[in-house]
Amino acid sequence: MPALLAATGVFLYGGGMERELHAGVRAALKKAGHHGVVAVDGRTVVVSEVSPRSADAVRAVVSDVSGVGSAEVRRAEPAQLLVAVRGTEVLVSGAVADGVERRALIKAVQAEDRRVTAALRFGGTLPIPPAVVGRVVSAALSAKVSDVTATIHRGQIAVAARVPDEARATAVREAVAQAANGLRLTDRIEIAPSAPVGDLNVGALHDSISRMVSGNGAIRFVQGTTAWEGHGPVLVERVGRMLLVAPRASITLVAHGTDQAVAAKRGEMVRDVLVGQGVSPALIAIETRPAPDGEYDPATRQVDVAVR
Repeated sequence: MPALLAATGVFLYGGGMERELHAGVRAALKKAGHHGVVAVDGRTVVVSEVSPRSADAVRAVVSDVSGVGSAEVRRAEPAQLLVAVRGTEVLVSGAVADGVERRALIKAVQAEDRRVTAALRFGGTLPIPPAVVGRVVSAALSAKVSDVTATIHRGQIAVAARVPDEARATAVREAVAQAANGLRLTDRIEIAPSAPVGDLNVGALHDSISRMVSGNGAIRFVQGTTAWEGHGPVLVERVGRMLLVAPRASITLVAHGTDQAVAAKRGEMVRDVLVGQGVSPALIAIETRPAPDGEYDPATRQVDVAVR
């Protein structure tokens, strides 16, 4: 029995020490302006999904935290980048290394007659330089096509568009291929009599919104209440701006809570922010998922956004 108690005491102490290290490392990284996913095993700290150019700085910050025995930094792989052009609206969604790379990307795709919605999370890296992204956007517009989606990942660019004839399809292919500068081009261009502005690959939009929301802490509420936790309203506003490029998409808000009334109120709060951003209330449905066992798990006090 003493041995068992001693072992239990060590286990509990270790767990408490790991929690303190985890909190200390996250606080230090936040203060230094760095991003990454923190894991602690004993006194060993692993920070993954770190921007390659920030790896050395992150390692130095973690090593300086009291109690850290060893620090390992794992660099993030280039994330998928979604670029959607709908008339004069440009949506870019993906991961960037830091504020410098984010500003460079927005500057590359901006113009006086364009509105840019940037759904970008920190802690990753772009698959291609911002200047190349800008050339891809300009190429799509130069081909006189107002409805183009480009997905860039692992050395490949997949272009989806709906155009009126083969001549316009060829113009899009050639313009994007030249701008992409060596990326493998996958053609998903559809020839159809009309190209209504606002249609979008809904699956890609759903994935982009999900990655952006989860990468920024999710849309969550304080336990047992309808008070926002973290940057919830800001995240919802960004989701609303993303949804404007697909004005006919159906949105389901899956609201979690201690009971149905709390969950429903949280869903209504998210809906109201989306409507304030211009999303049609007729397209928004709310589903509730009660959490009768409490809200200790953060996922039981959040609202998920599903786009269909």
